Amino acid sequence: MRTRTRWLVAMAGFALATALVAQEPGGPATEPPADEPKDQIEEVIVVTASRTEQSLNEAPAAITVIDSRTIESIPADDYGDLLRNVPGLNVSQTSARDINMTARGSTNTLSTSQLVLLDGRSLYLDFFGFVMWDFLPVNPAEIKQIEAVRGPGSAVWGANAMTGVVNLITKRPREMVGTSLLFGGGELGTLYGSLSHAGVSGKLGYKVSAGYYEQDPYDRPTGVVPGSNPPTSYPDFENSGTEQPKIDLRLDYDVREDAVLSVGAGYAGTDGIIHTGIGPFDIDKSSNLSYAKADWSQNSFHFHLFANFLDADSVNLLTRGSDGQPLGFAFATDTYNLEAANTSVVGSHNIFTYGANYRWSDFDLEIAPEGTDKKEWGVFLQDEILLGDKVRWLIGGRYDDIEPLEDGVFTPRTSLLISPTPNHTFRLSYNEAFRTPSAINNYLDVTILNQVGPFLLPARADGNVELVEESMVAYEVGYVGTLDNGLNLSLAAYRNETENSIDFYVQRTYGPGNLPPVGIPPAPGVPPQLVPCFLFAPGTFPPCAAVGGGLAGVVPSDFSYRNIGKTTDQGVEFSLEQRALGDWSWFFNASWQDAPEFEGVSADDQNVPPEWRGNLGISFDNGGFFASANVNYQDEAYWADVLNVRGSTDAFTQVNVAAGVRLLDERMTLSIIAANVFDEDVQQHIFGDIISRKVTGQVGFRF
Repeated sequence: MRTRTRWLVAMAGFALATALVAQEPGGPATEPPADEPKDQIEEVIVVTASRTEQSLNEAPAAITVIDSRTIESIPADDYGDLLRNVPGLNVSQTSARDINMTARGSTNTLSTSQLVLLDGRSLYLDFFGFVMWDFLPVNPAEIKQIEAVRGPGSAVWGANAMTGVVNLITKRPREMVGTSLLFGGGELGTLYGSLSHAGVSGKLGYKVSAGYYEQDPYDRPTGVVPGSNPPTSYPDFENSGTEQPKIDLRLDYDVREDAVLSVGAGYAGTDGIIHTGIGPFDIDKSSNLSYAKADWSQNSFHFHLFANFLDADSVNLLTRGSDGQPLGFAFATDTYNLEAANTSVVGSHNIFTYGANYRWSDFDLEIAPEGTDKKEWGVFLQDEILLGDKVRWLIGGRYDDIEPLEDGVFTPRTSLLISPTPNHTFRLSYNEAFRTPSAINNYLDVTILNQVGPFLLPARADGNVELVEESMVAYEVGYVGTLDNGLNLSLAAYRNETENSIDFYVQRTYGPGNLPPVGIPPAPGVPPQLVPCFLFAPGTFPPCAAVGGGLAGVVPSDFSYRNIGKTTDQGVEFSLEQRALGDWSWFFNASWQDAPEFEGVSADDQNVPPEWRGNLGISFDNGGFFASANVNYQDEAYWADVLNVRGSTDAFTQVNVAAGVRLLDERMTLSIIAANVFDEDVQQHIFGDIISRKVTGQVGFRF
């Protein structure tokens, strides 16, 4: 039934595309753009911040744009290393494939508040509320630009764009005509390759691409978890690398000069470790996300239809279920989304942007069987009021109705933009945003076995259907400007107040009135003579000295989710960027984030992000030879999101370098990339792998 439904949706999308083409009169074919000089500074267009095209200094939010040249030049090992260069974006890599990021707040093993889009298609996985970056079906060379919005985006994008939005925009087939091949490999068993081919025939543009990536695991940390109390040793499990195949298809039909129909489909697979609050899961290599979509754009009107199909299986490497076997987690989801948006100019002072979407998901979750579906719809409207040549005021809001929340959610935003000159803009902003509970938050239903010395004690882990949405109120003062020499400068100061954050916590412990079951190893439970130990506090009751005295209140018996009090994050961001200065380009940015303020919850039980982060990059490219280097610094961070273990990771400085040459009239490229070139032991989460040096070489061809 699931396969049949998927094909029906895909065929409906292509039927709709065909019908739209048949109804539109023909027009002149659009010629491919001519090649531009390498050092020409192109105007950067931003579409994410307010769903309408505008230059960067007109955007009503703090945005970092990473264009295709920057993507090619930064010696990044993955999307985590690439986006780590964005000020205010906290990135954590915990395994060869597991990456999480959060803007202006602490991230964790499952980052749930950052929306990620690929050409407007959401990659956010509603069943658990996070993003798996390895499910991007395109190769990095196909990406035209990445827009990283730092700050709330719910007023236009709806739920789960609470701390920010990362929108990846791919090149149209007309922008990448030809064939590209890339092969590479190196340390840690790294092997990868990609193929892209695009062409144009009259009004039709087409693209097909495929890629593959594999890597062995990094080393696991050993010894005692730093700062853990009581001292806790790192668990021993067989770590796993990753294998990631992908394929993507796209057809663009230029119905007229102002109207384009685009249809596409793709597949991305993965395997490897994903860390969670109840331990690491090993994702089976058959796990995949496939999609189909159809987009219609005519002037400023856009209609989007997409369907995401997730099918995955995994097993926990540490946690056992009630049957004593490793806890399994198979998950399959079908998500469908219809969306339309438009921009209209009314008179000479008002630019209205408005739209609506309907989204529904079907879930099949092994550890949350009652979470079977989710339906939601939303509408938004905003008005950009031109108060003169130098002042603009943007005001808008969005209403969302989402199951199983009892009430709808309204999220407003407003920004006042003052431009004393065309290249310099000051910004004052107020935003509200929210995140909805995931199906796992609401319906988790599993019994796990806790290891207590040689004994296994059962603990329930249950969802909470009474959860309300997480909500944020954000204030920001910002500036963005371009100097006469093309140097881009941006500044931002922010304050984010988050209430009702969803927290996984110990709901109950074994103690008087809640004694553990009796059992003889390997059966779950404790021997009868140890049951009295759970009547006394730690350090007391000498007969239990072998297990540290009394155990009352120490061993969890029930876990669940709850809404907690208020968290306040505030900080300052600074960025300088020289996008093109002859053969050279460079950037420098720094961000300071104050220690969060917590109300109604213990600070010891919450993650704390790095106080300081800094990034420096420089690149040289004269056509025949190119080289680049970038430095990432990150302060120490505190982690409290894995069961009841607490601890900190050290500050680190990571240096990445790359160099290469272009041969055969720039049709062949030879290059070498070194990540963490000084081989510093980089641990980005208390339970994460040790990210070591990795040197790879690659050869590329373009025809």
